[in-house]
Amino acid sequence: MSYRELRNLCEMTRSLRYPRLMSIENFRTPNFQLVAELLEWIVKKFEPESNLDAHEVQTEADRVAFIKNAVLLMLQNSRIKMNPKKLYQADGHAVQELLPAMKILYQAKAEDPNTDNSPKWTQVKNKLSSKMQEVRITRQLSSQLPETGALLSELLSRQEFISQQHERAASRAVPLAEAEKVLQATVQNIAQETEQLSNKLNNVASDEAELDEKIERKKREYEQLQKRFAKLQSFRPQYMDEYERFEERLKKLYEVYVLNFRNLSYLRKVHDDLARSERQRQEELEKAMRMAVEKMRLEQEKKDAIGLHDDDGSDAPLVDRRQSVRKVYGNMMGGDASDDDEDDEDDEDDEIIRMDDNVAQHHKRELHRQEEDEERSEADYMVGITTAHVADDAKSDLSSGDDF
Repeated sequence: MSYRELRNLCEMTRSLRYPRLMSIENFRTPNFQLVAELLEWIVKKFEPESNLDAHEVQTEADRVAFIKNAVLLMLQNSRIKMNPKKLYQADGHAVQELLPAMKILYQAKAEDPNTDNSPKWTQVKNKLSSKMQEVRITRQLSSQLPETGALLSELLSRQEFISQQHERAASRAVPLAEAEKVLQATVQNIAQETEQLSNKLNNVASDEAELDEKIERKKREYEQLQKRFAKLQSFRPQYMDEYERFEERLKKLYEVYVLNFRNLSYLRKVHDDLARSERQRQEELEKAMRMAVEKMRLEQEKKDAIGLHDDDGSDAPLVDRRQSVRKVYGNMMGGDASDDDEDDEDDEDDEIIRMDDNVAQHHKRELHRQEEDEERSEADYMVGITTAHVADDAKSDLSSGDDF
């Protein structure tokens, strides 16, 4: 490594428009990433389709594989030998390995660009193309050579047997009578084949005439059928008027059927809703009745409790109680007063029972009245629908003029 080599490499990369600026100090210490990028750039100058990527080099194994592939590609494409150990050092020693490839690229750029059109360069290109053509032909011949050799070997193995058969046939004397018979049989066969061919040709002519006649007959039948079909299309049957009339009436009947079906569905729904609301109302009435009875029972229990409390006050001395009775009534009617109290309690119980009966009867009358109103409204609605349907049927009968 020398200062001049480092300077030449930097100048060459700058003149070749390397995308990264380089200085002499870059190679004072090992810098594998820089060497890998520069090596990738050089290889792609010689082989643009190479798949080297310096950015994917992460481990030592990746570095070794990258250097090996780059050295192999340079050897195959430009016949430049590089030392992979020095390239792996990535310092000034790697510059010595990169300089030959850089010099080739620099010299190619420094040459006159008009040399491509010179006769010498044209001659060189022609020679190269002819050599490439010869290489392709040689490859094809090399692929055909094993097949040709195998075929030749097979033919040579059969040559001895064929030569023996040839000698045997040549040494045999052919009798004239037998040869004459063979020739006559061959001539007869040829004559028979000729006669058969002539018969077939005659049959073909007759078949052609028959086919032409059949074609003409089929054409006439086709034309007749076309005319008949046109007449049938233009003909209107007698029953079409009646058919159309029945079709219209069937449509009307179907509309009536659909209307009736919808009404029936609606009435069923209304009936179900009324039954549901009736059940709910009955449940509410029963609940209200139970609550009223429970309330009355509680009030009665309170009254009974108050009466018992008053009775507890009667535990006072008998003399005082008698004196109080004498003061209030002034006679001997104490027993009658207790009987009157019992009668009052019985009257209150009877009134409670009568109130319950009156409430139940009132609810029953209300339910009966509601049911009658609903039945009356449904009857009016059905009468209206039936009247409308009868009117529509009468109109359809008048319009059609006959019964379906």
